[in-house]
Amino acid sequence: MTMLEQHSPVATENAAPVTPFDDPECGYLAMPQGMHSFSMPLPGEIPASQAGIAVVRRLAECLSAELNGIDSDRIHLDSYDEETRRFLDQVLGDGEVSALIDADDVRWAIRESVFIGVWRLREFRAGGTVRDYLEVGSVPSVLRHAGTYTAGVERPRSFPDGLMNAPSLLTELFAKSVAFQEGQSEVINLSLLPMTENDLAYLVEVLGLAGVSILSKGYGDCRIRLTGLPNVWWVQYFNASDQMILNTVEITPIPQAAQATQEDFEDSLQWIEELLAMLKES
Repeated sequence: MTMLEQHSPVATENAAPVTPFDDPECGYLAMPQGMHSFSMPLPGEIPASQAGIAVVRRLAECLSAELNGIDSDRIHLDSYDEETRRFLDQVLGDGEVSALIDADDVRWAIRESVFIGVWRLREFRAGGTVRDYLEVGSVPSVLRHAGTYTAGVERPRSFPDGLMNAPSLLTELFAKSVAFQEGQSEVINLSLLPMTENDLAYLVEVLGLAGVSILSKGYGDCRIRLTGLPNVWWVQYFNASDQMILNTVEITPIPQAAQATQEDFEDSLQWIEELLAMLKES
């Protein structure tokens, strides 16, 4: 199972409009062309591991608990042998969402499996991997709590010349971060605001970054970065040409684009039950 290896930068340039060859006066943004879809993982050439199958059964139990509003325990993988880990890597596969958290001397590498809502987490410190486990939930708990991280940014006392809306927007974001309450969620669509490249570059400079990145690959790419303000996130969408087509700032504990839903849990439980039936027959 592959993990996100580096933090993505915050983009400050929107995609250029596409002009159809038969209508040069018409311009539109190129949309994403491909879409990721679920495909049942197959054990392939790796022999079925009884310990691995037992882990998959536990995941089904965890998903059932989640659907009933019950928190489930993490499934620690540190004690399993290499054969079991390889088996789990293959059947769980790589899903659409991955994340990276750097805090002090700890790095968390997070990857959702093809079963949405089932996450693989590895904790790294100077000596190597410290913990390796699976967790079921809308997002892993360590990622949900990461929204409160701060990079110690300060509100500017004065602003450089040549800015349009950056000063008022910064004043608003600093105030909303300080007054944030649990359950609050707001999206500011920068693509709809009169913003110059200087505005966007200044926002990136002042807001800073807090070492939390999320990448969601569904219909195009959604790149999410936590700013230096708690609960304030950059959420940017890109087309197949890696051009930004939507630029937003979200004030929320964790952006919705990174979260699994109740319907996702239902689908994942059904798919895992089908996988277990297939493994039983093989």
